[in-house]
Amino acid sequence: MFRTSGYDRVLLNLRVMTVELAEAVQKHLSAAIEALEKGEMVQDWEKKDDVIDQLRDNIINRSFDIMSLQQLRSQDLRWILGFQRMAQELERSADYACDLAELSELKPERDWPEDIQQMAKHLLLMIEYTVAVLKDEKEILMDLAEEDNVLDQAYANFKAALVKGSQTKCNDGQLGLCLVIARTIERMGDHIVNVAETLLYIQTGSRRLAKVSNITTEF
Repeated sequence: MFRTSGYDRVLLNLRVMTVELAEAVQKHLSAAIEALEKGEMVQDWEKKDDVIDQLRDNIINRSFDIMSLQQLRSQDLRWILGFQRMAQELERSADYACDLAELSELKPERDWPEDIQQMAKHLLLMIEYTVAVLKDEKEILMDLAEEDNVLDQAYANFKAALVKGSQTKCNDGQLGLCLVIARTIERMGDHIVNVAETLLYIQTGSRRLAKVSNITTEF
């Protein structure tokens, strides 16, 4: 049923505002990955992050305004709280993007292991898919929690390698940095998964899909 009342349009605007935030976060993550790979630190990261913080605050404040001024229908609370949560999750992933760009400066040569490079590419696919779903350009046909396992496994591999290096007294100072980078990417993936699951919950009342396909075959 298409919403036509002024109140309904206000509710729908939460999604429009979240799309704006998600697109800003997508650009932020892409720039951070570019800094990781190429070292092009040309952005004012603090200023960019302030913009994203303001977009998040706008969504949260609008949600509180709606709840305080309107008599909510049964389905509206799930909608409002869902977009509030997505705003928080998107903003946190942007914070980690700033961390990633700053950490990458510790390795000016940018010769990251293949696992780090693959994690970065996979993260970009996850945020691209999530933004496309938010914009109604794609249906929710993939379970990003399954896709996030790729990042989790890569992070686990770095932890195991660090433990093994310590046991053999291997002095590889770069391994610890790679572990922190992998952890940062893995955490961004977690927040993106939370966004996708919240959007699915708003639409269906369930956080996980019964049947999933693979993100690498979709893009």
